[in-house]
Amino acid sequence: MDEGETLEQLRKENERLKRENELLKAKILELEARLAQYENAHTPPSLRRGRNRKRDLDKRNNGTPGQKSGHKGTTRPSVMPHTQVDVTADHCPDCGTKLGNPIRIESKIVEEIPQPRPIMVTEYKVAHYRCPHCHKEVVATNPDCPREGKFGNNAIALATTLKYKDRLPHRKVQDALTRLYGLKLSPATILDLTRRASDAVLSEYNAILSRIRGASILYVDETSIHVQGETHWIWAFTTPFETFFVIRKSRGMDVLMEVLTRRFEGIIICDGWKPYSKFTNRLQRCWAHLLRESKDLAEKFEEAVPLHKALKEIFESLTIALESDPPPYIRMCLWDLARKALRHLMAKDYYEEKVLKFVGKISNGFDFWFTFVINPGVEPTNNRAERALRSHVVLRKILGTLRNDKGISIHERIMTTLTTWEQRGLDGLQMLTAMLAG
Repeated sequence: MDEGETLEQLRKENERLKRENELLKAKILELEARLAQYENAHTPPSLRRGRNRKRDLDKRNNGTPGQKSGHKGTTRPSVMPHTQVDVTADHCPDCGTKLGNPIRIESKIVEEIPQPRPIMVTEYKVAHYRCPHCHKEVVATNPDCPREGKFGNNAIALATTLKYKDRLPHRKVQDALTRLYGLKLSPATILDLTRRASDAVLSEYNAILSRIRGASILYVDETSIHVQGETHWIWAFTTPFETFFVIRKSRGMDVLMEVLTRRFEGIIICDGWKPYSKFTNRLQRCWAHLLRESKDLAEKFEEAVPLHKALKEIFESLTIALESDPPPYIRMCLWDLARKALRHLMAKDYYEEKVLKFVGKISNGFDFWFTFVINPGVEPTNNRAERALRSHVVLRKILGTLRNDKGISIHERIMTTLTTWEQRGLDGLQMLTAMLAG
């Protein structure tokens, strides 16, 4: 083989390697994009793939399971018994000798659930009258007699709470009611019972919406949910005392306008999604999101390490300073110092593209990072709204998809009222039963 042939062969090999290199680069980009769907700055550590979970091992116990040495135990509080049963014996079980009076009495309180009882079937003789004055027909009512259908308020309330509070699919609700009470219902009937419950709580749902619109501090977040296989968004609007849910196809500002209206004057605590800043300038951006993102960058780029450390120090110092609830002039000083520290941090030189993009994100939301410093009661994260959405995330995994507008309406109303009642320390089953009787 002469020199020309060798050069030609090397040229062809070089071209082949170039093409292969381009294909591999494209494949890497594709895999990185797919991985980003499952592991990014907003993915909880417990869900990140391919990472060993840290175990808090106590050296004194050699990593054995259970509570560690010195842990303060807890005991379930005693309850008052409803009835009392004397447990006695007449003869010795070994020799048959007759026993006298007991030498001591040991008290043992046992909590037990009653045996499942069969359903109660009641016939209501509903009287109809003719008013002698206006000649209208008047129908007598009874709070225990449902206005619609042949299933009572307790059955409707229990089926609804099993579905939405205990997160059981319709067929599992069917099994539970049959097993416990012998009440045989089809999944379609259970769906209709939840619809009747949602009709009963409509006034409470609207009342919660009215209070949300008047809230001075509001935590808002959204997550995806499927309706007939299409992506929709469930929005959570929450305060310490109530939570309001809506499901919409949009994730834009129009939902904020619909729910809160233009008259909303409160402060919204949220993540960095753009519609919030378009809707209002009274915002608090979430520091939990910010620190998660900076930590993720610090694990990938060396120049992001001091950036993450500085952001964490700013946040922690403010948190400590605000613990004593300082007066307004101290809060203003803290606010001014924090803004100067953040400006100084943004003015440093960064070279990595993703770090520069992150610094740009901080800059774009600059006016919204320290609202919590000068407004007592405003929290620096939107964790409240995220917690409100967790039950929907679990339901999403179980249900897969909502079917239609009727399913959306039921989901919104029932989840709104049950969540709000729970926030207030009220029993959801009792409250729902009372609403049905009203």
